Amino acid sequence: MGVDYYKILQVNRNAKDHDLKKAYRKLAMKWYPHKNPNNKRDAEAKFITISEAYDVCIPECSRLLHYYFMLMRFRFLI
Repeated sequence: MGVDYYKILQVNRNAKDHDLKKAYRKLAMKWYPHKNPNNKRDAEAKFITISEAYDVCIPECSRLLHYYFMLMRFRFLI
């Protein structure tokens, strides 16, 4: 069976955008590898899983806007 990304983020399947973002930020700060120097390997694995879950769960329009602005940002840096 597939991975339940909403369970990883500890939110309901019908969570709003701001609830997803809030849950992601909370978990990302908790498992950020530099904040867990004693178990850095586990923290890094959890952080990657949490980031993947957020990327999958955010709505398509939010994802497209995010990538568009990232593209524009890098385009003007060159």
